[in-house]
Amino acid sequence: MTSTNLLATKGILWKIIESYGYDPGDVFARVGLTHEMLLKQGARVPLKTLDHLWEEVTALIKDPCLGLRAAEFWHPSHFNALGYAWLASSTLREALNRLGRYIHVLSQDIDVRLEDTAEGLTFTLSDSLEHSVRMDYGMATVMAMCRINFGPNLKPVAVRFIHPEPFCGEKYFGFFKGPVYFEAASDSLTLAAKDVDLRLPGGNPHLAEINDRIIIRYLATLSNSDIVHRVQTAIIELLPSGLVSDEKVAQKLYISVRSLQRKLQQCGTSFRKLLDRTREDLARQYICDRGVDLTEIAFLLGFSEHSAFSRAFKRWTGQTPSGMRRDAC
Repeated sequence: MTSTNLLATKGILWKIIESYGYDPGDVFARVGLTHEMLLKQGARVPLKTLDHLWEEVTALIKDPCLGLRAAEFWHPSHFNALGYAWLASSTLREALNRLGRYIHVLSQDIDVRLEDTAEGLTFTLSDSLEHSVRMDYGMATVMAMCRINFGPNLKPVAVRFIHPEPFCGEKYFGFFKGPVYFEAASDSLTLAAKDVDLRLPGGNPHLAEINDRIIIRYLATLSNSDIVHRVQTAIIELLPSGLVSDEKVAQKLYISVRSLQRKLQQCGTSFRKLLDRTREDLARQYICDRGVDLTEIAFLLGFSEHSAFSRAFKRWTGQTPSGMRRDAC
């Protein structure tokens, strides 16, 4: 399977090139891309083409800090439904978890890790394309996204880059407004726990859940071999019926149960793990929607009775559904 990148995200790069006084149309044309292609809903580009595009951009613009300018031009529409699900997230922790969960909407060669540390919540970004400006571009975009939800005064506890400090290093400190370290072991952004867990005024669990469903359906269409996202889509469709099983999902995907199990094992997961994770993700979103009562949530998640849902929810979160709704929503 050829790894791809969501082409709409390159609308940010188009604006960056334009801001330096160059014609982005000429730059994109050199790798076979046009502005019309950027506007096509859901269009994707092979990672090899994207690599060539970054080579063209960095050869033309002699500014090692150009990636930071992504923050000036990012808009939720560049990330399609993921951008709007981000805006509707109730906390930055929820938003970053959502970004990590659905990062392959943006690029199939990017991975995200979230970890609670003594400093705070650390968001680590792994990128297989070896362009330091592209990593700057990614990290600056994530910081800009966080500030759109939280407010412009959000300051990270620490920002780390694997690449050496460029001659324009002061721009990193000016943008991030916090400690920035170069030649680090990983590319990461750490935010204070008090900031990532603060309830955001724009949080809307119902709207976030609608966009999550759009994202999952989109991911399922990327490739027939993308079995994890196809299984998640099937699980979500079957949950309200209460008849969720690997047999039912395999039937829905037109493959044998044995083939389904083998494919998931190759991806380092299992049907049971995906079912549990999907239920947990949806439960966390539904729980703060007071228009849906707890018994209805149990039904939507495919539990036969409220007590079974309550036990599962406590295993996932350490709290009962009613306790979580009272204390965190």
